[in-house]
Amino acid sequence: MTMNLYKRLFVVLAFVGIVSCDTLELDLQENPDALTLASADVDLVFNTIQFNFRNQMTSLGYLSDGPMRMVNFFGTYNPGQGTMNGNWSQIYNTGTNLDALKSFSDNEGFTFHYGVAQIMQATMYVNIVDYIGTAVFTEANKSGEFPNPGLDAGADIYTAMYDLIDEGIANINGTGRAPLNDLYYGGDAAKWVAYANTLKLRMYLQTRLVNGTESTQGINALIGAGSLIDQPEEDLQFQYGTTPTPIESRHPLFTGNYINGAGAYMSNGLMSYMKDSMSVEDPRMKYYFYRQSDRTAADLISSDIVRCNGNASYDFCTIGDFYYGRDHTDNEGVPGDANIRTTYGIYPAMGAFDEGNLIPASQTSATGEGIAPLHLSSWTNFMLAESALTLGTTGSPATYLEAGMRQALQKVRGFSPANMTTGQIDDYVNEVLAEYTAASNTEKLDIITREWYISSYTNGLLPYNTYRRTGFPSFLQDPIINAGAFVRSYFLPDSELNSNSNPDFATQKSITDQVFWDTNPANFIN
Repeated sequence: MTMNLYKRLFVVLAFVGIVSCDTLELDLQENPDALTLASADVDLVFNTIQFNFRNQMTSLGYLSDGPMRMVNFFGTYNPGQGTMNGNWSQIYNTGTNLDALKSFSDNEGFTFHYGVAQIMQATMYVNIVDYIGTAVFTEANKSGEFPNPGLDAGADIYTAMYDLIDEGIANINGTGRAPLNDLYYGGDAAKWVAYANTLKLRMYLQTRLVNGTESTQGINALIGAGSLIDQPEEDLQFQYGTTPTPIESRHPLFTGNYINGAGAYMSNGLMSYMKDSMSVEDPRMKYYFYRQSDRTAADLISSDIVRCNGNASYDFCTIGDFYYGRDHTDNEGVPGDANIRTTYGIYPAMGAFDEGNLIPASQTSATGEGIAPLHLSSWTNFMLAESALTLGTTGSPATYLEAGMRQALQKVRGFSPANMTTGQIDDYVNEVLAEYTAASNTEKLDIITREWYISSYTNGLLPYNTYRRTGFPSFLQDPIINAGAFVRSYFLPDSELNSNSNPDFATQKSITDQVFWDTNPANFIN
């Protein structure tokens, strides 16, 4: 992204609102200098929505990385009641800007902008239902009529989102010009339609436990139409830059771990599985993880570094070969080890590829222009594999599984092509396929979700949903302390509870409440 784009974004912050805000109301007699729809730039309004979309998608992804054991989760499952404040507000900020875009669309023919924004808004609503179970929808962004809007049932919002997606597709296929700064697809309408259909696929798969017939029919129709994100060139991702000043454009996982020492611990469970569970090491190992030090476990124990409260099967905080992380829920304090612990590698944050130099990340030449993977083609193939296995939808689960694995490995290989060979990819894929062929149907579902999970590294959003829906993958490390009940859904935002007097917000929900599509037993996962 360019510096100018960031600067221009600030111009449209006046459009940003909250749940109780109505469509932008303009009165030139009161303020002749006010930003109006007549003076505003449609592309700047669109940019605001694009960043809202990115912010919610990445925020939820990072929020789920810990509970899903992609990184160390510290302590017990006890999210604060304000955890979802920002993710909630993104929807209603977008709603205010969406009203502005509708005016542009109706009056000036900017249907493409409006359609894409509708797809982004639908995604954000689906995300909030998946994480909280409910949201304000029918009465949202109508402060004059509903100053204290109420909640809608999650299933009803899903139904409304199918309609919103269809409206968005129709508008994208209209006559409006493409946005000047489409940060995701560069104004390619066909790719936006493919994403919109893939969002439907996600929703149908998500609800297969409550309405298998509808899910089967819907997924088969999408397969038959042939417009899904199933090829790498269709990947939905946000591209970061290399500029640190005056406005930071580098990947946040890079800035948090490569400048002043690593700020996060990697998951011993995930690193151990990828390194040792197969006859061949996962070819993504040195792309995902960067080792900063050659300190041994014995050396660490004898030093002033605090000993981990970890799994006895691991030495200190290590899994061997200088991979130094933490076990799930290990909360034994944070020692001065920022330049020792293993950190993020070259994928997807554009940190360093691990060539075995064993030097601090801050001393490498990494540049930080990585990506935020929002929906990859490999994920679509894993979705179709689960669907074919569990619902009997069109296609072979093994074929989809193989396509997903190869796309996932090639995606990572693209960040340092010389360090992953075709032979390594073939060896990995063939070993997993042999395991799949010999497995029961339950074991096959475990394998599919495992490969999907590993391919989703740094974005725990869909793995969190999949874990609640299936109970897999099974290799995830159990909490090493009494961590309490796993978060089956998140709290309503306390910002809304404190400002909205609607009876729907009189009491807080529980984190053990299950969203409408999660029909599994109470203690299904941990």
